[in-house]
Amino acid sequence: MKIAIYGGSFNPMHIGHEKIVDYILKNLDMDKIIIIPVGIPSHRENNLEQSDTRLKICKEIFKNNKKVEVSDIEIKSEGKSYTYDTLLKLIEIYGKDNEFFEIIGEDSLKNLKTWRNYKELLNLCKFIVFRRKDDKNIEIDNEFLNNKNIIILENEYYDISSTEIRNKVKNKEDISELVNQKVKKLIEKEYKED
Repeated sequence: MKIAIYGGSFNPMHIGHEKIVDYILKNLDMDKIIIIPVGIPSHRENNLEQSDTRLKICKEIFKNNKKVEVSDIEIKSEGKSYTYDTLLKLIEIYGKDNEFFEIIGEDSLKNLKTWRNYKELLNLCKFIVFRRKDDKNIEIDNEFLNNKNIIILENEYYDISSTEIRNKVKNKEDISELVNQKVKKLIEKEYKED
C-alpha cells in the first residue's frame, strides 16, 4: 500500500490544503493519505489554536473521503512533534511492508538538513515536495535535488495562507473563497477571538 502523510499546523485547514490532497490522490496513485495536525511544533513557537478545533475541522472536511484519514497521533503525543518519531509510529501501526511518503513544501525541503534524523527519514520514506509561490527563489541542496527519494512536483500554486484566514475572521471579512463551506461557520466561530 502507498501511504502519504500530510502533517501541518492546519490553523485552520483551507482549500489550498484540500487541493494538495486532491492532487496527490489523482496524480500519484496513493492508497491512503493520513492528515496529521501537529501537536507542539518542533520548528517554531507554539501559538496554535486548540488542537481539538483543528482536528475537528480536518475531520469534517474529509469525513466522506475513504482514502483520507485524519489522525490525532501528534496531538496525543507528549512533547514536541518530530516527523521522524511520527513516521516510526505509523510504520509500526501500518506495517513496514507499505511504502510511505511525506508531503512537504519547498521551504521545508530547503531546511530538511535541520530535521531530526533526516538521513534515516530519507531511507524510511519518500518526500513529495510541493512548489510554493513565495519559494520560487529557494535554492535546493544538491544532495536533495539528486535524491531518488525526493519527488519535486510541477504543481500549480495554491496562494492561500492560514494567517490570512485568521486575520480576515478577526476583521469580520468574508472567507468563503478560502475555506470549505462545511467548516466556514466553525472557523468563523473558533477564530474570531484568536
